[in-house]
Amino acid sequence: MNTRDFEYFLELTDTRNFSQTAEKFAVSQPTITAAIKRLEDHFQAQLIIRDRRHHEISVTPAGEQLASHAAIILHQLDLAKQDIAWDQKSKIRFGLPPIIGSYLFPKIAVDLIAAGLMPQLETFEAGSAALLDQIKDGNLDFALLGASGPLVDPELHVIQIDTAPFVIITAENDPLAQQSHVSFATLADRQFITLSEGFVHTRAFSWFQQQQTFTPKVVYRTGDVLLLKRLVTQNVGIGFLTKIAIHADDHLASLKIDEPKQPAFTISFVYRQDRVLTPTMNRFAQILSAPKVV
Repeated sequence: MNTRDFEYFLELTDTRNFSQTAEKFAVSQPTITAAIKRLEDHFQAQLIIRDRRHHEISVTPAGEQLASHAAIILHQLDLAKQDIAWDQKSKIRFGLPPIIGSYLFPKIAVDLIAAGLMPQLETFEAGSAALLDQIKDGNLDFALLGASGPLVDPELHVIQIDTAPFVIITAENDPLAQQSHVSFATLADRQFITLSEGFVHTRAFSWFQQQQTFTPKVVYRTGDVLLLKRLVTQNVGIGFLTKIAIHADDHLASLKIDEPKQPAFTISFVYRQDRVLTPTMNRFAQILSAPKVV
């Protein structure tokens, strides 16, 4: 038995067809048959039932059980291959969402330079949801992720390092700018500009919407935070962002939202539970998880 047998078996359970499976791997059908036989002998169980009369294949309960574990085994082997290959390069693959990057990275850059880690850093920018997938797929070593509440995932080491409220933003000449806070319920007649699907903000905005009896008027959605802020300064609409995305030179007013038990924007430093860290990665993790970061 070898890992290739698992690959053949998983493909066969998916296609339910010996010829298609053989074609996928550019081997003969007897090769697939022999692989299944080795697995059945090893596990002392029938894994598939072959109905030659009707040219059909079904997977037994034992086969379904093995398929579930085989998928995990092959995934772990792929991760091990990626991790070992990448560790030879002495580089750190770091995922950084744009909003979090502009807020947090300047605070850690000095420490990274002092530790001699900046040249080892390869940074990848994307939304938190995409970066989370990249972490789990082994394409990133670390990431800072945003969420609309505490991030919990059994596959990850999660260190929450900061939190910030979501706010309403307006142009400085908007009448609302004279207020320090606002009730979401009073915004039924206002036009909103929001971030597009895939951002943490979308889920948080939906939470506020569900507390009301009206549907907010969203006139434009964008994946560009800077564009959103520019549109708000031009009075195209009001915006919804985490407070850390607002800077003094944006010339925007931010208003606290009066709503009890509302979600907050949380920032967490994450990496896979099964990722064995190199000494260089350990130094990086210590800097990112230090309290002085916030």
